Amino acid sequence: MGEPTAGSSSLPIGTGLTVSAGMAPGLPKRPTTRLLPVIVFAALSVPAAGRAGADERESETAVLAAAFRQQIHEHLDATAKARGTVLCLAIDPGGAPQSPSPELMARLADEPSVRRAAECDPRPEGAVEATTRRPAIVVTAGPIAWRADDEAWVTVSFFRSARHGAKRRYRVVRERDGWVSLGPILLDGPP
Repeated sequence: MGEPTAGSSSLPIGTGLTVSAGMAPGLPKRPTTRLLPVIVFAALSVPAAGRAGADERESETAVLAAAFRQQIHEHLDATAKARGTVLCLAIDPGGAPQSPSPELMARLADEPSVRRAAECDPRPEGAVEATTRRPAIVVTAGPIAWRADDEAWVTVSFFRSARHGAKRRYRVVRERDGWVSLGPILLDGPP
């Protein structure tokens, strides 16, 4: 390794030492120990924050799955199934509906009439599955309003046609066996 030249501001790479203006080359700056606790705390917090984020995403996925299960029960009765009606699901986290994740769709895999919203076409005369033209109902869940750690209100809308659709809030709660939708919230006054 070569020696630093006069006026240089650092030593060669790998020495870990820096030289400030006015310091003699080869003398390290005084280490700052006040930052050490901050750095250690930040490093230890990252995995915890990642777990908290994962737990939050898991709860949101479970709440949305419960809301969709309730919609499946509400919209896919024997008559709808006999007609070949499919339920097309979308999630609205706040203004931009999108198709559900594969993880969420896997939770609903026991119902063969469920599709992602991207597979359906919400036409004014009536929603259809894009590839088969089977009748469809487009159901959008979200956003989620958390009321407590074990309770969420989920806005759910459905679209059958330009004349037949609705938007409601549903109460979803965590019970011993998991999250379940208790049905629409009926308010007796302003929200």
